[in-house]
Amino acid sequence: MVARLSLELRHLAALRSTWILAAIVTVIALWVPLAAPFIINSSKDTTDPALVNSVQWTPSLMQMPSLAVYLLVLGTGPVSTELMRGASRTTWLTAASRSYAFWAKCVVGAAIGMLVSALSCLLEIGGLAVAAAAKGVHQPLWTQLLGAAARLDLWMACWMLLCTSASALIRNRVGPVLVLLLLPSLGERLVSTLAGGIPSIGPDRVADWLPFAAGQRMLTAHTARDAVLGGLIFIVITAVAALAGHAAYIRRAG
Repeated sequence: MVARLSLELRHLAALRSTWILAAIVTVIALWVPLAAPFIINSSKDTTDPALVNSVQWTPSLMQMPSLAVYLLVLGTGPVSTELMRGASRTTWLTAASRSYAFWAKCVVGAAIGMLVSALSCLLEIGGLAVAAAAKGVHQPLWTQLLGAAARLDLWMACWMLLCTSASALIRNRVGPVLVLLLLPSLGERLVSTLAGGIPSIGPDRVADWLPFAAGQRMLTAHTARDAVLGGLIFIVITAVAALAGHAAYIRRAG
């Protein structure tokens, strides 16, 4: 398994798109530290919940961190590219089994998602700390920021698993990307709206159990109970999607 993981990492490192995306994410992560001197003016500003939201990068419209959009290519590419170009046969011949190949891609994808989100948060938190010290104001509430960063790390791991699973279920390059972009922004809102027209069923009650709405609640909930409940729903749905993706992958003709 270790050799398979190493092979997947080398494959990603050899792609130009990997380094282009890394550069883009780095520039975006540096934006908050560069803007921090203009944001931080008093001790009140440094403890504002908006700083937590800046670390999470959670636009409510998409119901997912914007960081996830930039990792779509890395999340969907390893599976969809192999299946479309016929390279999956080579992968299956060099792996102990198709299951090994699929779960190796999942592990590498989840690790990359967690690493990128963790490094992005460290850049932001470090920049805020330096700016606060330079301006002589109280430091932000780091416990809030670290908690937000940990939740984002877990969310990104699940997101990369969903990307890999969607690629195994939908055998093309564009399909998984469209599904993953449109499902949280349009699909779940449409379901909630339709459910609101059913007597005794409100849109909020349905939205609580939809995957990306639950994931958003994990990131932005004001209470630990809501965050944990949202996280459990998101993780369970991710696990179901991963099992479905695995079942589809091991049955692909290549």
